[in-house]
Amino acid sequence: MPAKTKKPIVEGLFSWPSDKPRLIASRCKKCKAVAFPKRPFCPNPDCEKDRDLVEEIEISNKGTLYSYSYQLYQPPEPFRYEPWQPYALGMVDFPEGLRVWGIITRMENLKLGMPVETVAGKLYEDDENEYITWMWKPID
Repeated sequence: MPAKTKKPIVEGLFSWPSDKPRLIASRCKKCKAVAFPKRPFCPNPDCEKDRDLVEEIEISNKGTLYSYSYQLYQPPEPFRYEPWQPYALGMVDFPEGLRVWGIITRMENLKLGMPVETVAGKLYEDDENEYITWMWKPID
């Protein structure tokens, strides 16, 4: 059987392919507000709504675990994580001022404030493709 093609679950959310994937965000050139996912206009309500003021950026590959929880039951459709198994979810602070949710690659020995890095991991697959998303890998 030929190898399956790895595809991002949604194009344009993170850099792929990459050994060190990064989330793709937007930054306002005027007020420096950063948003993920990227937006066509500045997210700051006090700033101008001009597309020319917004640039696409890749945020840092490393952040700090702000909060986490465990997903112990299978969420309803359309979310897919196969084969199903409980997993940890974490909110990570990035130097750019963003706080982003994602799946953590393990459930054991998690600590608030621990460093994590962005990696790509499999959510599910079909006959032709393996669908991947960003995840947080703890750095011990």
